[in-house]
Amino acid sequence: MGYINALLILGGINVIAALGVSILTGYTGLFTIGHAGFMALGGYASAILVKELHMPVLLALICGGIFAGLCSFIIGYPSFRSRLRGDYFAIATLGFSESIRLLLNNTSAIGPLKTGGAFGYMGMPSATDLPTVLAFLALSLFFAHMFVTSQHGKNCIAISQDEVAAQMMGVDLMKTKLTALFISAFYAGLAGGLLGFYMQYQSPSFYTITKSSDLLAAVVFGGTQSLIGPFFTALILIAIPQLLLFLSEWRLVIYGVLFVVVMIFRPQGLFGYVEMNFNFVRVLWNKLRHKQAGEG
Repeated sequence: MGYINALLILGGINVIAALGVSILTGYTGLFTIGHAGFMALGGYASAILVKELHMPVLLALICGGIFAGLCSFIIGYPSFRSRLRGDYFAIATLGFSESIRLLLNNTSAIGPLKTGGAFGYMGMPSATDLPTVLAFLALSLFFAHMFVTSQHGKNCIAISQDEVAAQMMGVDLMKTKLTALFISAFYAGLAGGLLGFYMQYQSPSFYTITKSSDLLAAVVFGGTQSLIGPFFTALILIAIPQLLLFLSEWRLVIYGVLFVVVMIFRPQGLFGYVEMNFNFVRVLWNKLRHKQAGEG
């Protein structure tokens, strides 16, 4: 039971980060292979706030996500101002992520603050359990759905389809892209914090290009302009390596083959453009109201 519990916790954390990538890549059309860097920034920030400043864990997680979101402007503003798109933006995010990881790996202290360097940041409390992850996951899904169905989300979709046409229709490209990147980085930072409080330490080795490729794979496999697709595929991509431990060295090769197969036979992803909705809540509420009215 403990093993299943661990898989569910790690899967839930993976889904939260994948939702952020879905907003940026699936809806805005900006490919990223560097979201592990935002996870590291949020994870280390929340850990330091709890251990050094004795901030409550929940508040520290939110602050860690905000810190990661603010750091996204460092790479976002110059990239979007230079109109980087496609592979060029993806390479920029990769460089940013690897810079963060190498800095954390080679920096053992920042002034009086000990960050641990390659050994990691130790001594964190165990504060991530399954109910906590499920609560954050539910909230993350809800707010992601609210965003992508709002006017901001429609602007993101317009940019992904045709930037020039979107700009001619009055969409502020810079503002929309920076907003999507901020929210995406916030989700990643939140996931990094949850991961650290589950493992009880932070390490640069958590946030390699493999983690970024896993998140991108979840979005590509799940489907563009879909939240429910990455939700399921992010869970699947956590479970598959456990089922294929005897092929661990071939995991990235398998991912590559799956990428090719999906792009050839189902380029829109497994779930395509299937979107989640909360209509079932309204239907259930109406049934309860009618039942109470009938009893009255």
